[in-house]
Amino acid sequence: MMHTLAWILIALWIVPALVRTYQVARYYQIEEYQSARFLRWLRDRRTRWFPRYIAVPMLIGIVISAALQLAKIDEPALHFVLWVIVGGFVSRPEPVKETKKQFNRTPRAKRLLVSASVVLAFFIIGAALFTTRNMDADTPQELSTVAIIGFGGILLSPVALVAGNQLMYPVEAAMRRRFREQARRKLQDSGATVIGITGSFGKTSTKHFLAHILGGQYKVLPTPKSYNTLMGVSLAINNATDGYDFFIAEMGAYIPGEIAEICQLARPQISIVTAVGPQHLERFKTLENIVKAKYEIVEGLPPDGCAVFNGDNAYVLGMAERGYPQNRIIVSQEGLPQARLLAENIRQTIDGLFFDVLDRETNERHPFQTRLLGLHNVTNILCAAAAARFIGLSLAEIGMRVSVLTPAEHRLSARTLPGGITVIDDSYSANPVGAISALEVLKLYDTGRRIVITPGMVELGDLQEEENYRLGMRLPDYATDVILVGVEQTRPIQRGVHETSFDLSRLLVMDTFEAARSWFQTQIRPGDTVLFLNDLPDTYL
Repeated sequence: MMHTLAWILIALWIVPALVRTYQVARYYQIEEYQSARFLRWLRDRRTRWFPRYIAVPMLIGIVISAALQLAKIDEPALHFVLWVIVGGFVSRPEPVKETKKQFNRTPRAKRLLVSASVVLAFFIIGAALFTTRNMDADTPQELSTVAIIGFGGILLSPVALVAGNQLMYPVEAAMRRRFREQARRKLQDSGATVIGITGSFGKTSTKHFLAHILGGQYKVLPTPKSYNTLMGVSLAINNATDGYDFFIAEMGAYIPGEIAEICQLARPQISIVTAVGPQHLERFKTLENIVKAKYEIVEGLPPDGCAVFNGDNAYVLGMAERGYPQNRIIVSQEGLPQARLLAENIRQTIDGLFFDVLDRETNERHPFQTRLLGLHNVTNILCAAAAARFIGLSLAEIGMRVSVLTPAEHRLSARTLPGGITVIDDSYSANPVGAISALEVLKLYDTGRRIVITPGMVELGDLQEEENYRLGMRLPDYATDVILVGVEQTRPIQRGVHETSFDLSRLLVMDTFEAARSWFQTQIRPGDTVLFLNDLPDTYL
């Protein structure tokens, strides 16, 4: 039975276990509380589940304790002080290279921390009581056993988070049901027309463009930022004020069935599918699963609804050819015969995009110009324009609104700093199509060096290494200097660059974005252009 010193030691060692639980909860939150992904992330590197800053002090403590016992130095107070000192070392905050996304202490996160803390405390106290039940009280053996159990609690703190999440599941599920039902009733009572947008890429920009186009004549509520989950859409509805004519919902998914759930909540009358590609292939496993998931936004339409399809994407064109719903609008910038809306005479300069839009159904043509950059944005504009045409806007009205469009945040926006330095911010995400489009924009600038700062592309599943290798092969066609972020993450890109004739003295590999930013701040020169291509969450670096 444990006595005073052992109980004090347990209380002290619960503290570092709870500290690590709090620190690791940030990564669990980044993985959207998906336990399988979180545990996979934990498993991928030994230092994540067996961190050196915890293991080294603990091993030193075990060695010293064993040496003292071998030397017959059995004074309990001495061993107690030893383990208190070791506990102090392992209680230090986890050293991280950089933190781009802070832990958001939402109500759910707080509930999770409480439940995980209870699980962890029960484990440490229960294991200590069980293993020391036959030991003499406050002996070196008992104190060492308690400390080792505390160490085990620290290592198992990520598992405690998962267990705590499972314990809270009935509570969280009930709260989510009430929240969804509140949103469903509020949206239904508003009488707003719902427009759903999905795609492997391009959905946020298309939503942003369509909201701007319709905003000239109607009151429009788009989901904010990249809120595209069931709860994110519900939150947007519940936080909104009344009196909007259109609700534009971005709909994302990691598995088939998620978009169908959002459609059951929002009931779209118009749906847009921007693209199908390998983005999130890591989660979907196959492109066929991605097609199935994205098509749910079309299946969620009523028979007299309208679906807009990017015909230049073979997978999306295949969706259009299924024949549902009655109203289908295909758009293309490649002259697709089946397309109703075409972009022709496309020209891109550093001042923006210039093209004509032809509506084959009405034979109406109108010139468009926009300050937006990137040829992929022509398709995004066409998708938004098609929905606006179905609603009743003329091409002239749409073109006028397009002329004053601004890019969505961190999506290929260019700005010039003092000294003639141009920064192209495409840091939100990257996919194979968008990456080349961004590089083509970079190549438009010729006043100085053309610098790319990138960690590469992620969540491409089995295609990730190949696509990053291809990116490395293409970078020398557009950039004079390449700065890669993340030594391990960017190895396929490094390999691709090495297989070209690129001057390798102009290829740098940095550990962190902070190091890359420091290089940018100290090495940039007037006339240079810098493209920030993608950013990554802390779980990747």
